[in-house]
Amino acid sequence: MTAVARDAASVIIMRDNSSGDGIEVLMVRRHARSDFAGDMHVFPGGAVEEADCEEGMAALCDGMCSGDAVSILGDVSDPARALGLFVAGIRETFEEAGILLARDALGECVSYRQERAAHFAAMREALREEKLAFNEMIVSEKLKLAVSSLVYFAHWITPEFSPIRFDTRFFLAPAPRHQEALHDNVEITAHLWIAPQEALKRNESGTFAMLPPTVVNLMALTRFSNVEEALRTSVGRDVPVIAPQVSFEDGRMRLSLSEDPDSP
Repeated sequence: MTAVARDAASVIIMRDNSSGDGIEVLMVRRHARSDFAGDMHVFPGGAVEEADCEEGMAALCDGMCSGDAVSILGDVSDPARALGLFVAGIRETFEEAGILLARDALGECVSYRQERAAHFAAMREALREEKLAFNEMIVSEKLKLAVSSLVYFAHWITPEFSPIRFDTRFFLAPAPRHQEALHDNVEITAHLWIAPQEALKRNESGTFAMLPPTVVNLMALTRFSNVEEALRTSVGRDVPVIAPQVSFEDGRMRLSLSEDPDSP
């Protein structure tokens, strides 16, 4: 019986590199014992939770309503679910990598300066222990989720043969200026900033394991010289659904990324 693909969201956090001639992306390494993508390098993300789609969540979002989310995604008819995909991406990025894409009452991105880093780290731990809900944290801190900073970039569905499947939307987002990433040491065992070209080079050498969606997204990012270009070029573009077809030849798995069985 084919497993149902769960809605999921992943955020590709980007920053300009120090030399000013390219970008770096934040990647995390999943725990080796994870049920899905164990020991793989991925972008922060995970499954959509029902709380992400609650009616009151729209009031906690800045710069985008549920109708806007439906228009951007194009293939999600439920407005609450559409906005929930953006919310899930932000929530998972905070839980896994410690980066919070949110704005304060003045419209400024959340800062981790001084004691604020420890403060948000403590709330993140409370979230992990289920002592605090994500929406409760946003309300108590008087924040709004920066959903409008997410740019829809890619859409992948896990092949049908997999026992665990996800219907994942990938978003681009600029890294907040005054925050440092911190992996959770539970689901995620490491994190790093890396140029797309370098990640692909390490993957080719066999030292940096990644799943096909991660590889293809990194390949697409190599053409951008800075974060502004990546965001500007990607806004409003058509995002096709990629549902790889899998076949086996001589004991090896072959993955086709289009409907054409002869495609690589």
